[in-house]
Amino acid sequence: TRLAMAKATYARLFDWLVDRVNKTMGGTTGKGGNKKIGLLDIYGFEVFECNSFEQLCINFANEKLQQHFNSHMFTMEQKLFTA
Repeated sequence: TRLAMAKATYARLFDWLVDRVNKTMGGTTGKGGNKKIGLLDIYGFEVFECNSFEQLCINFANEKLQQHFNSHMFTMEQKLFTA
């Protein structure tokens, strides 16, 4: 289907981009590399040998949901204390 093809295309593009960045930095794509680019997931740490585009999307969605929840809760708390 179209969605499966789009998912596969983005996953391959993500893998290619990570590989390209690793080669440009002089690192490798496995454990032997000494240089890495990391993204900090402040609401929960997950350590995988190799992260995928799908995992990046899941983490991004979780961060956005957490941000929305925090914004909503802090607004409610602020209204409670100013009333």
